Amino acid sequence: AGTKGNKAGAKGSGNGNSKGGGAPGNEDATNNLNLEVAIDVARWEANSRVHLLRFKSAAAQRDAMARPSIFLEDIALYGTVVDHIPSGQRGGVANYSGHNMRAEDLARFINCLRTEKPAGSRETQAEAALVSALITSGVLRTEKGGAIVAAPNKPVVAAVAGSSNAREVRDALLHEAMHMIFYTNDVFAEMCYVFWDDHATVEERAAWVDFLRDLQYNVEDRELVVNELQAYMVTERQLFGDGGG
Repeated sequence: AGTKGNKAGAKGSGNGNSKGGGAPGNEDATNNLNLEVAIDVARWEANSRVHLLRFKSAAAQRDAMARPSIFLEDIALYGTVVDHIPSGQRGGVANYSGHNMRAEDLARFINCLRTEKPAGSRETQAEAALVSALITSGVLRTEKGGAIVAAPNKPVVAAVAGSSNAREVRDALLHEAMHMIFYTNDVFAEMCYVFWDDHATVEERAAWVDFLRDLQYNVEDRELVVNELQAYMVTERQLFGDGGG
C-alpha cells in the first residue's frame, strides 16, 4: 500500500515501448514535446524509503526515465548523457515497461547532465517534471549551490507505466518491487550475492550474463547482474525461448 503523493505535469515526447519495442533510429531527447506527462508519486507504507512513480503511458515514462536508465545501466552508454535515445532493440533499457534506481543515482545523472550540457539541452520538460515531483515528495533535495541530492534516508524509486494491459502493469510492478527489496534489505541482497558467487555454476552465470547482454544491460556491473537475476527469477514465468523456466 502507498500514500498518494504529488503529481507534476509537463510536455513530454517519444514513443514508449515495453521490452524490445520501438521504431528504428534515434529520438532527439530535447525537441519532441508532444505528450503531456503526469507523474504520480506514492510511498510504500511498509518502508518509507520506497517510492513508486506512476506514469500515464509508456511514452510518458520513457520521456522521463530513458536517459537516466541509459546512464545507469546501458551496455555501451553507461555513464553517458545521451542527446538521442536509441529505439528499437538497441534502445534496450530505455524501452522497458518498468524502471528502478536509487535516488542518489538519479541525482548523479541530473547533476552530470547539468554539468555536461549547461545550455539548450539540459533536462527535457519530462525530466524536469520528474525532478520537480521528487523534490516535492521529499525524495530529492536541492543544495544551496544548486546540486541535486537524495534525501538523507536514502530513498529508492520504481517506475511503472499505465497500460490497457493489466497483466503487463502487474508483472512490471512485481518485478520492480523485487528491486526495491534488494535495495532496502541488506540481508536479502547479501543472500543474492552468496547464491551468485557460491551456488550458481560457471555455465549458469555465463548463460545469465549472455541473457542480460542481449537485453543491452551493462554486464560489467556486478550489482546490476545480481539484482536483475533475483528480480527475474522471482517474478518471471518464462525467460528463454525453448520453454524453460
